[in-house]
Amino acid sequence: MPVNAASEILALTLIFVVHVVGGLMLVWGMLDSGSGPGRRWWRRGNGPDDPPPAPPSPSPPSVRFPLPLPGAEPSRVRLRDETPLREARPLPPRRPGRELRPERSPQRR
Repeated sequence: MPVNAASEILALTLIFVVHVVGGLMLVWGMLDSGSGPGRRWWRRGNGPDDPPPAPPSPSPPSVRFPLPLPGAEPSRVRLRDETPLREARPLPPRRPGRELRPERSPQRR
């Protein structure tokens, strides 16, 4: 399908207008401090004569995942201690020493 010059200009103009509108909204949002009364219409009840908002009610405990989980066990190492980590776990046992092979003697023909 051939694209003529008018449709290209229309597409570029649309892209330019969208970018300009987005840039203006960004600048307006950064310059709008919201310190004056009635500036933020979506925040209701924060005026000087309004009572403070009620604290949120605590959420009920989760029934799906009771804490601690059934298979949980305490950690072997406490990271908040002053002891270094190298002292928290014993070193693995060393490999046993190998027996020396007897020296080979030259063979006679």
